[in-house]
Amino acid sequence: MSSAVLFASLMTLEIFDFWLALTLLAVLACLLIYGILDTRFELVRWKGAEAVALLRRNARRLWVLIAGTTLIVLGILISPLPGPGLSVLGPLGLAILASEFVWARRLALQIKQRSEPLREATQHVADATPRWAVIPVCVAYWAAPIPIEIWVPVPSTVLWPAASIFFAPVFLWAYLVLRPARR
Repeated sequence: MSSAVLFASLMTLEIFDFWLALTLLAVLACLLIYGILDTRFELVRWKGAEAVALLRRNARRLWVLIAGTTLIVLGILISPLPGPGLSVLGPLGLAILASEFVWARRLALQIKQRSEPLREATQHVADATPRWAVIPVCVAYWAAPIPIEIWVPVPSTVLWPAASIFFAPVFLWAYLVLRPARR
């Protein structure tokens, strides 16, 4: 068996495993949603308005937990691919979690406090940057790892997550340049 055929069969198996895991995750989410709705209807039938209010409050927390965690896990999963990945989806997921959970609010506040010097330096650069420069800089940033991957023997599972992590200040700079209320 040639190495090309072996590699192709392994890649097919990995893709199959990925889609199987994704399908099982979707089925689990559907079962969870069905359980929530079924419980809600049973509580309406047996307990009245107080039970519905309690369930509504907890269902919202559950949806926030699912949405925030899904964004963070998705960011981790797509980190080996070219693109921002976790550096964009991680803060979004944390922000969603912080809307309902105190521990996530505290974590977001700590991150904000510790990154304040970086934010101030980025704001200084963003104030001096014209808006037209954002797209060429972001394209150049994501084009730079391609020659590294081609000519240097760095595995893409290391290169692209590292590029994603180092994209966080660039993403903050781009946001500060493009946001409507600039100084």
